[in-house]
Amino acid sequence: MQLNSSVRENGEIIITSGDRLTIESASEFSRIVKESLETSYLVAIEFEPAVEIDITGVQILCSSCKSAAVSGKVFTYHGPQPQALAEIITACGAERHSVCKHNNEHTCIWFGGGK
Repeated sequence: MQLNSSVRENGEIIITSGDRLTIESASEFSRIVKESLETSYLVAIEFEPAVEIDITGVQILCSSCKSAAVSGKVFTYHGPQPQALAEIITACGAERHSVCKHNNEHTCIWFGGGK
């Protein structure tokens, strides 16, 4: 399955992760997120259960969240976070269980599980 996006009736844009959020898909992932945040208040990603994620994918998730917050928009996810995301966050030491100024002073939804 490939990375793609769709618009719901309420205007929310859903990005489907496809099977890889890695350096190889970084350009396409970044482009889809950027275009989605330009056109919608709410953008969410739905992860495929067996998605492969590397540090580049993690960086794009964090950057997208920050960009959305600066614009007064929301970048979030639907459904469970995949095991691959938890593993790469732990492996690179990015776990964060404190508030994030880019997430309205809530725990980081990506690195701290605070959704």
